[in-house]
Amino acid sequence: MGQRRQEKFLGETGMEDVVVIGAGLSGLTAAQALRQEGYRVVVVDKSRGLGGRLATRRIDNTVIDHGCRYLQSFADPNLSIIPDLMATGILQPWRPESFDLGADGALKATATGTLYVAPQGMSSIAKALAPGLTIHRHWRATDVTPLPQGWRIDGESLREDSAKQSEPFEARAVVIAIPASQAAALMHGTVQDCEGVKELLHQLQQVDFEAVITVMASYSPTQAANLPLQTGSGGWMITSQTHPTLRWLALDSSKRTDPQESVVVLHSNSAFASNALDRADLEPVGNALLSEAATLGAWMRSPQWMQVHRWRYGFVRQALGASILSSPKLPSLVGCGDWCNGGNVESAIASGRAAAAALVKTLSS
Repeated sequence: MGQRRQEKFLGETGMEDVVVIGAGLSGLTAAQALRQEGYRVVVVDKSRGLGGRLATRRIDNTVIDHGCRYLQSFADPNLSIIPDLMATGILQPWRPESFDLGADGALKATATGTLYVAPQGMSSIAKALAPGLTIHRHWRATDVTPLPQGWRIDGESLREDSAKQSEPFEARAVVIAIPASQAAALMHGTVQDCEGVKELLHQLQQVDFEAVITVMASYSPTQAANLPLQTGSGGWMITSQTHPTLRWLALDSSKRTDPQESVVVLHSNSAFASNALDRADLEPVGNALLSEAATLGAWMRSPQWMQVHRWRYGFVRQALGASILSSPKLPSLVGCGDWCNGGNVESAIASGRAAAAALVKTLSS
């Protein structure tokens, strides 16, 4: 049934059914749901890898999660990807000793529920959602333009071995699954031609993100020592809502089945990140964060190596307040992401599924 529907649409229109812009969790979720309904779907993403903030960095044989830190149990079991990923060995439980970091730098032991992590890196979750999809990586969408029977998506290749200008895609419908600010920039050029886009842009204005500076730092097993109050030699995680600089830090290497070195990952709070986000040299920024962390253990001040990453769209501060970005004036263009109705993995999946359901209704009518 799905294959016959796909052939019918291609024969009549000569275009894709849906182009999904963004290969993060919500975009991949939407794309798979549409593909399983029998639609021809193309995913484009400017990055080399998949997953967006499900980000993993690999340095030699060391795996480091510098974006999404872990998964928690889903409130809605119908949305949960945890059981399937546990069954395939992609996820495993992670039970670090947990602490709260106060504004004065004092630690307090806390309790937390079971967390789930990917020993091969959180990006492996995205890879598990990608089979069967046609994905163009290193391809940045630059414009979406309405056509009489669909959309043209212009873009450019970011591959060094190819021409920058690329052939556009044409599709009956579009899913925009990138951060709200990027979605607004992408649609801005079509404002004068399409009233529906103006309505979508007005909705996007209320969405706001918090920036984050992330530091990845490596230590030898003999160099790294336990934290104050730590009772064992395993993993640990520290969270803070009040510290002037630090938001979260953890022994990332405790997520791995066979860690080659001790790796700590730190996330700054948004106030610190906003003052450092546009600096050309992030090494002093990373050293400043490690100096703050060194109050918890002097060994953190002297890593074997360090890398720093900036996230302009680290956490959702103000969500859209709806499951998807949509307008009845423009039913063939929808947006999805954790910025739509909340800032977590479950919300991203729910938004991706809602975007797919909306387009199934539109395309089948």
